Amino acid sequence: MTLTDLAIEPKVVATINSKLGEILNKMKEENQWVVPVIKDKKLIAMLTDKDLLKRRVSLETRVLSLASPTVSLAENDDFGKVVAKFYTSKARAIPLVNSSRELTGLITRETVLKYLLDSKQIPENKAREFMSSPPITLDISESVARARWEMVKNNVTRLPLLAEKKLEGIVTSRDIVNILYSVGEKKKESILTEEERIMAMPVKEIMVSPVITANGNESLIKVTEKILKNKISGLPILEGDYIAGVLSGIDIISSLQSKYQLTLPLEAKLTSDLKKEEIKAEIDGVLERYLSKLDKLTDIINFRVSFKEEANSQDKTIYKVTVNASTKIGNFIANETDWDPIVAVKKAVEKVEERLIRKLKRIENKKGFKREED
Repeated sequence: MTLTDLAIEPKVVATINSKLGEILNKMKEENQWVVPVIKDKKLIAMLTDKDLLKRRVSLETRVLSLASPTVSLAENDDFGKVVAKFYTSKARAIPLVNSSRELTGLITRETVLKYLLDSKQIPENKAREFMSSPPITLDISESVARARWEMVKNNVTRLPLLAEKKLEGIVTSRDIVNILYSVGEKKKESILTEEERIMAMPVKEIMVSPVITANGNESLIKVTEKILKNKISGLPILEGDYIAGVLSGIDIISSLQSKYQLTLPLEAKLTSDLKKEEIKAEIDGVLERYLSKLDKLTDIINFRVSFKEEANSQDKTIYKVTVNASTKIGNFIANETDWDPIVAVKKAVEKVEERLIRKLKRIENKKGFKREED
């Protein structure tokens, strides 16, 4: 099997001159929430529901100004590279390009899962063994704004919603994007007012219920079949009446870690007080989520994070965090300090992300200038 066989032809493709209104309508019609952006047939960026989640903009906005740089797969890559790239980037879809970097197709998480299922590569482990736990959840009375903030902060696209600690519904990034752009084009002041109204709504007003779930004792194979049948990216895992975790397509791919020798290029040097199990698990989770964001921009060779106790005051410690990301386009280093080590690491990684995006844009601008000269 070649990657060309695995890829699908994207029904929605944007150009550098495409306007958001035109592309958004097509995204909804085709239910394609990952859109390649091309210039002269060459892949230059990707627009996803995550890019649209952060804030509502005019439908006259050019897609290119909203889209993010993206990694890709080459036609001659093997399937192991596909699995590894989805594992590190946690992408919903990855563009396939030829030797000239021209877009030739789209490899989706669903097509990868179907191939793994059909080729009997998914192990017979229980869902609880590979689910993400504890799950990030919200109470149904929380606002849409809080749901959006949690999604952006934690780099997730779905949130189970609880009522008295029991699963009541679920909200996804697509649900929020749909309601944000459900109103027609208005003046800028009206758009801002409308967004404020929507963000203040209780999230229960846009949640999906009942929720498609699985039991912790169900096999990964059965859960994969359920995900593909219902065309969803993941689902809550229940133990009795209570939610114990969430299992996504990426968690299923992670079950093949040994077979494909999947590793994250991540090194974290912690101080002694941060090595406690709960704190370390939280730090590891944050770093993995941020690493997946960076890996969507370019190939990450190594991602090193170190924590240092900078000062102590009133039984509190100031932590200095240094993030060093080694990529195929160069090294990026950032430092941040905060009383909260999680806050410090997030600020440092966000600095690295900003610098990385600026570098990628400079590279793309130079390529465009050179093509014009030719």
